[in-house]
This record gives sequence, structure tokens and C-alpha cells, in this order.
Amino acid sequence: MKEEGSQLRQTIRVSITEGLFSQLYTGLAGPGSVFLTKLASLLGAQPFQYGVLFAIGQLSQVFQLLGIAVTRRLRARKKAVITLAALGRGLTPLYGLLPLIGGAASMNSFLFAFFVATSLLAVSSNAWMGWIGDMVPTRIRGRFFAKRNQLLLIAGLLGGYLFGVAIDLFDRNPGPAGRALRSVLDLESLQSHAHLAFLVLFCAAGVIGLSGLYILRRQPEREKDVETEPFLSMLASPFRDRNFRRLAVWGAWWMLATGIGAPFWQPFMIDRLRMSVLLIQFYGTISAVAGMVSLRAWGRLIDRYGNKNSMRIATVMSAVSPLPWLFATPSSLWLIYTEAAFSGVLWAGVGIVITNFVLTIAPAGRQQSYSGVFGAMSGLAMMSTMLLSGALMPPPLALPGLSLHPMQVLFLCTAVARLTSLLPLSRVHEDISTPFGSVLGIILQHASVRVLAISALIGRRRGQGDDATEDGLA
Repeated sequence: MKEEGSQLRQTIRVSITEGLFSQLYTGLAGPGSVFLTKLASLLGAQPFQYGVLFAIGQLSQVFQLLGIAVTRRLRARKKAVITLAALGRGLTPLYGLLPLIGGAASMNSFLFAFFVATSLLAVSSNAWMGWIGDMVPTRIRGRFFAKRNQLLLIAGLLGGYLFGVAIDLFDRNPGPAGRALRSVLDLESLQSHAHLAFLVLFCAAGVIGLSGLYILRRQPEREKDVETEPFLSMLASPFRDRNFRRLAVWGAWWMLATGIGAPFWQPFMIDRLRMSVLLIQFYGTISAVAGMVSLRAWGRLIDRYGNKNSMRIATVMSAVSPLPWLFATPSSLWLIYTEAAFSGVLWAGVGIVITNFVLTIAPAGRQQSYSGVFGAMSGLAMMSTMLLSGALMPPPLALPGLSLHPMQVLFLCTAVARLTSLLPLSRVHEDISTPFGSVLGIILQHASVRVLAISALIGRRRGQGDDATEDGLA
């Protein structure tokens, strides 16, 4: 028992330390990275290619199924996890080389290299899920992921600002910070050297990613059973679980809804709102800080009231978050900065639920296969609406008092579609069966107590200030 406690502490410590490097790598070169979007813009990406770029992150999730095939006959997962991740992260410097080569095929070559690297990392991620699922007990898993994600967000913010300022120096729209830094350093426009800047950035990302894997080697591992069940039977086994089928339907529905317009949040900031990398990083900072502050509350909420109730709250929030984007202009960036705080809280909760939900309903020893099949189905679903968003860009839409750009039309569609995912979510069974109405009542009561306490504190301070003023007059 003492040995298990020691292994758990070491697992948590190593997982968090390695996660800092992983978060830095993902922020620079992983799916959704603004630096990849800027590189695509430099290479002359068209709307459909933006759709492909963001869809690759989801399509690669299908390759999680290979994680099951790779590890099923192994007694240990560590070597497979590290080898596959090293291959994927080792391809990253290629992204920076492609702009130097030039030519019409550069964008397509970049998409292919990104697809290969991301697919390898998805296989590694699936094996890691089985590994971490064996090491961290269900009773504390929500709080573990919350604490881990808090620290990882800090690392991502610091890395994003450092590299964001550097890339802005080479951009045609450097933003306020980039222009100020150019002035301090007495530099002329560096736009013609942007290709070299991206080469340095993605080489650094590769080094950071590989360094994290060196740390991961120290994470403990429990020997797993060799799985003799045929591979196809292993893939089919989750579907024999009626509750998993319900979870998979919800996951696919949710990802279909979220994928609508998903490739265009960053292009909208760059092309329509004319934001520099640093301003986009500032948006990310607000979102990350809000998410970080809320992670502990989400972890407690999930552990106490379940993933299902937590996701219901997040779903309602997710239908509201796109609405400020319908009114955003270059002169009203405060709208999306306000939305950043709201969405930071929202996606922090969604991230924990998505990770934890499938692990919670999976039988012991089946976490990896359940996670792989769920990830593949969800990835395919989101990929399909991402690609359709790029291929079938809607026309502008005129509403009373509002004229929507095609990207904004997609943002409105995703808001409505997300809310409909509550229907399949209601059918998923979870052992924690507290009624949602009761949970909502407890949260509102807790919030009202906090508001009253803050109001009373402000009132006391004002009263003290008034007393001091009266004493001074006397």
C-alpha cells in the first residue's frame, strides 16, 4: 500500500513536469496553434486549406485506434508512448523548412507533414491514456487533471508570449508591442525574413517536445495484462456496452456541433479584426487565466456531482460564447476579450469532462480501448463539419441591425447546434445520480452567498471610509 502511494506521488510529479514541456510544444506546433495559422497565412492558405489544417487535428484522432493495436500484446506501454511521440515531435522542424523551399506545393507539403506528425502523436496519446488511467485512481482523477491543467496553462502562456513577440517582429502587422520593440531595437521591417523566424520557432518546438519525453521516462508504470482478444473484437467490445454507445452518440453530436466554423476563429482575428500574434496571445491569456482559476471548481464539481451534470452547465455556456463574435470589429475588440474570460471557464470544464467521462464509464483494464474508440468517433465527427465549413462557406447574412460576414454566420450556427447536444447527453448513465436541478440550485445558492459576502465587505469598507471622513470633518 505504501509502495502504491509512492508510485502515485511520483506519477503526479513526473506527469505535471513532463506536461509543462508538452504544453509548450502543443502551443507552438500542436493542433489549434496560432503559429500554425500564421504559417498557413504566410504560405497563402485558402479557406478550404484552413479547414483541412484544423480538421487534421481531429482526423488524427482516428489513429488512436492504432494505440490499441500497438500495445495490446505488450506488458508495458512506456516505450511505445515515448517512441511514437518522439517520431511525431521530431518532424516539427520540417514545418519551418517548407517556407524556405517555396513553391505552390509548400502549403500542401506542410499539411501532409502536420498530418503525419499529429497522427503519430495521437497513437502515443491513446497509449498514454491507458498508462495514466492505470496509475491514477478514479476517485481523485478529476482533481488530478484540474491541478495538472492549471500548471500547464501557465507554461503555455509564458511560452506563447515569448514566441509571439518574436514572430510579431517579422509580421506585416506587428501590433503595438511589435512596433514598440522594433523602435527600441532600432530595426527596420523584418517581414522579408519571416521564413527564417518560423524555422527557428519550429526547431525550438521540436527540442522542447523531445526534452519533455526525456522526463517522461521517469514516470512509473504498472505491468499490464497481455490482451489475447482479437484486435477487431477489442474495437467492437465498447459497442457491446449500451452506455458507451450512448456516450459515443453524445460525443459525436457534440463534436459535430463544435466543428462548425471551428477553423475560422483565428483567421477571423487575423484577417477581419487585424490582430497581431501578441494580441491573439492576450486573448488566450485572458481565457487561460479564467480557465485556470476555474479548474479547481470544475474538478470538485465533477468529483462530487459527475461529468454529466458538469457538461450540462458547460453546454449552456458554449451556446452563449460565440454570440459576442457576431458584433466584433477592429474597433470593438473588448467584446471578444470579455468573451475570452467566459470561454476560458467553459473550455476548462469541457477539457476535464471529455478526458474523464470515458475513463469513468470504462471497465477496469478497458480504458485504452474505450478512449481510443471514443476519440476516433469524436474526431471524425468534428473533422466532417470542419471540412464542410471550409468547402461550403455560407454567403453573408443580413439580420435586423446586423450584417454578418460568412465566418460570423458559421459562428451563429455553432451556437445553436451546441445547445442541441443536451438531448443525447441526457441518455448517458452515470453512477453519480444527483438531479441536475438540485446541482443547479446548489451552485446558485453558493454563488448568491459569495455575492452577499462581497457586498457586505464592500459595505463595511464604505462605512469605515464614511466614518473616517466624518472624523476628519469633526
